[in-house]
Amino acid sequence: MCWFSAEHAKDIEQAKAGQRLAVKNMNWHAKWVVREEELDAPRPCPVCLADQTRVLFRFSENQQTSLHFGSETEAVFKMIDRPKLDIFEFPDGRQMNLSELPAGLVLDVLVVPGQEELSDILDKESAAQEEEDTEREPFLARLLARF
Repeated sequence: MCWFSAEHAKDIEQAKAGQRLAVKNMNWHAKWVVREEELDAPRPCPVCLADQTRVLFRFSENQQTSLHFGSETEAVFKMIDRPKLDIFEFPDGRQMNLSELPAGLVLDVLVVPGQEELSDILDKESAAQEEEDTEREPFLARLLARF
């Protein structure tokens, strides 16, 4: 994503932990990673992933079948120097070039190298929210059981 967009895009955004992105087909037979809300925009701003960024792919049922992945799969983004390639490496060792990923595929940025502190904060906030939701459930269940 970063090699191609660095050479062909006027403006580039840097990925941030917690950001939701998507793969977009561009008119010139290339794919970019863009903010999910810009997926349908004709001229979206590409989002550059730093080398070693951890992401979580959210595959649709069709994508799961065709790519042989579960609904959610982590991967590490890597920028290869020679030849210049942007790839994602999956836990099973498979590597996929950005151009091999299906358009519309949604991914969440989990950890950006050098910004791990922010990622830890997001993880703690998420865990706190889950704990709060768990505490509310029994109360709601008791309340609803009365009716």
